[in-house]
Amino acid sequence: MPQLSIAEYEQLLELETGRLGLIAPDHLLLPIPHIEDWTVGTVIGHTGWVSRYVTAALQSPPDQPPRRGDIAESPVGDEVLRWFTDGINGLFDVIDTIDPEVIVPTFAGPQPARWWIRRLAHEVSMHRWDAESAIGSPQPIDAAQAIDGVDEVLETFAPTRLRFDTLGGAGEVVHLHATDVEHGEWLITLGPSSLTWTHGHDKGAVAARGPVSDLLLMLWSRIPPSRLEVFGDAGLLDRWQEAATF
Repeated sequence: MPQLSIAEYEQLLELETGRLGLIAPDHLLLPIPHIEDWTVGTVIGHTGWVSRYVTAALQSPPDQPPRRGDIAESPVGDEVLRWFTDGINGLFDVIDTIDPEVIVPTFAGPQPARWWIRRLAHEVSMHRWDAESAIGSPQPIDAAQAIDGVDEVLETFAPTRLRFDTLGGAGEVVHLHATDVEHGEWLITLGPSSLTWTHGHDKGAVAARGPVSDLLLMLWSRIPPSRLEVFGDAGLLDRWQEAATF
């Protein structure tokens, strides 16, 4: 379940898109260290494309998702910055007027429009972190948002986008423990073809401790598990990153 209100997601989305919009043109060719063949410009272009796709989805019948090929690809060079800003402005125009409970198409099936607002807040914050990691020292993802982001990974992405044959789960429990927030613990039980999870504290086959932003970044394969304090079978976390296709 979402941890934040619609207003909080919108505020975070506005904050993070604003940060991306401040990227200087001379940073666009910098490589993203953890995403092969991506540059800062690629991140900006991708995020601008996603904003246009979601704008279209928010205006579509729930059983008629927009076709990816109908969304214009991003330009190259400095023009991508203005293109990004235009896409974000169009997205906010729709968010400002839409009923968050209206049912719209998503890649998880028809959902209330608020599903996309939550997803975009997380999408943009992660890509802001990507861009900043190429430019210098990235600022952590907002802690309250990161707690919700871990939930979202386990709710939305892990069930369908983990290669369970690669993960090779046999009932092992992964314990994630955020050191900078309250109520920031997760127990993830890895099965051969699925997983279950809950909030809580217990001994697992492996425990990873660190700031909640870093826990989220590890689940998204942005940072290696070695950036965290790890106890037990660290190989389980490596296998998670090998198995994750998100």
